[in-house]
Amino acid sequence: MNFNQLYKTKYKLIHFLLNKYNIKYNYDEFAQLLLIKLWELSLNYDPQKNSSMNTYLYSRLNYYLIDLFRTSSSHSEKYQLTNDIELQQLIMHQPIDEPLQLQHFYSSLSTSDCLWLQLKLQGYKQHELAQILNCSVSTLKNYQKRVQKAYIKFFKTN
Repeated sequence: MNFNQLYKTKYKLIHFLLNKYNIKYNYDEFAQLLLIKLWELSLNYDPQKNSSMNTYLYSRLNYYLIDLFRTSSSHSEKYQLTNDIELQQLIMHQPIDEPLQLQHFYSSLSTSDCLWLQLKLQGYKQHELAQILNCSVSTLKNYQKRVQKAYIKFFKTN
């Protein structure tokens, strides 16, 4: 079977898998990677070893997509680490004339944002913060975004 015919019959499988995992961000990139993998799998498919091409493609593409999630999450953790370092550098190395200015900045934050910032500056890691604050990682990322925005806004006006 040539690849164009295979694509016409199996392209819905790619979109099914992406919708199964509720992919909204980088949808096109994941679809393209799955399409390339579909092409590779079509070349490697042996009907004597695998009974059904549908099952073969579904399982291989599904596990390939899971592997893509794992690798992309490790990349995002590295990016998150550099963001955290930049935030610490901004806060620690910003020349502050008065301790009252820093105290005023802390008072401009919500209690949860302020607590997150204090714990983050003490060196806690993301998973530790999630346990201490009893919240999800995405909530921690929201705290970080709010603190960064508040920091930039506060020190640009002062």
